[in-house]
Amino acid sequence: MPKVKLTPIKQKTKQEEVKEIIQSPNDPLAKYPLRAFGYSNEVGAAVSAMPVWGKAAEAALWVPALMYLGADIYDKYRRGKEGDYTKASAFSAVEQAIFQALASVILPTAAVKMGQNIAGYTAKFDGSKLTASAKEEMFDRLLDEFDNYNFAKGDVMDRDGNIKTGFDRVKQRIIQEKLKPALSSTRNDLKTEGWFSKVIRFFAHSNRPVASAQTKESDVIAFVEKEAKKIFDRQTLLENSSREQIAALDDKKLLKHYDKAAKNAQKRAQLLIEQKPEFIIKKILNSSAVVYKGLIEEISAEYKEVSDKRLLVKNEIASENMLKKLMAKNENKELINILAERVEISRTALRNYIKGNSMKLGLLKTAGGFIALGCLAVPIDHFVHNYIIKKFVEPGLQTVQGFHSKLSFKQNKS
Repeated sequence: MPKVKLTPIKQKTKQEEVKEIIQSPNDPLAKYPLRAFGYSNEVGAAVSAMPVWGKAAEAALWVPALMYLGADIYDKYRRGKEGDYTKASAFSAVEQAIFQALASVILPTAAVKMGQNIAGYTAKFDGSKLTASAKEEMFDRLLDEFDNYNFAKGDVMDRDGNIKTGFDRVKQRIIQEKLKPALSSTRNDLKTEGWFSKVIRFFAHSNRPVASAQTKESDVIAFVEKEAKKIFDRQTLLENSSREQIAALDDKKLLKHYDKAAKNAQKRAQLLIEQKPEFIIKKILNSSAVVYKGLIEEISAEYKEVSDKRLLVKNEIASENMLKKLMAKNENKELINILAERVEISRTALRNYIKGNSMKLGLLKTAGGFIALGCLAVPIDHFVHNYIIKKFVEPGLQTVQGFHSKLSFKQNKS
């Protein structure tokens, strides 16, 4: 019978056994659901694309992530190299800190941002040629212009004291006077931007139109002009139509915005009259509705010269006094209250319209961020642990530890 050569079973060293213990799923901080707390900041990064509350949620979701990271690093420090909590080790804490920094902060956040950007590129295929980020920047700009009453039916006083109305003035104010200089300035700054600033911008948020500045300017201008025209036309419609007239258009979305905006509109209208008298006077002077003809005539009788009218709409006190004089008559008061109420309904409805567009883009980018995180979270964990930690960090720390031991030995010997 031939002899069979038996290979002796290699006994595991204590260090190998400890490593198996540390890497085993018996570590509660390495298992889900606790491990999921390490990704709460990535969840925050994903939802940060949502308008209004996204950035606040991102900041709040850093709290559980930092608590988890601190607990895990401290746990590995207490475990020590032996893994039995008998001797704490700063090197184990450093190793785990590097792992968590890469596997729970930097690389997953980069994956989320990458997913958001990829999803954002799909927004270009609607014919606009703008990414979701560029569109968000432009909707934010339009909302800011709208909140600052720069869509006030395009009314403006020229140098001769004549009031110009219409969309052309809105377009000039928003695009020529503000948007184009902002895009040009941002493009110039991006040309001299250093790599460190680029990294920060990739992970953080910018108040500048960076995505738009990196897009062909003619496409950005065309998109803003189209959306501004929609806002302007809807504003004109809502300010000059009754609910019945709006309902007759068979536009359910617009009617829904109208009904929602109509709630508490009277209260908001009174605040508008008190706080923006010059805006109300502008609206009266630029209205083509026959019903406001009497009000315009009274203002014209008070301010016969065009230059006086210019001063009127530019001076809050003069506008306030004029408005009080008009509202002293009951019939005028009723007309002005109706005007202010329609203006407030229009403003609230249109703000919801603009925010709704931003919300859709935010959902698109958020979905992309979550998909990327879901697909790459586990591979990132394995990549950092098996490649970066095992091949680079551990050998480096062992070298440092060896050098430290030799230095301590020499000092003790001397």
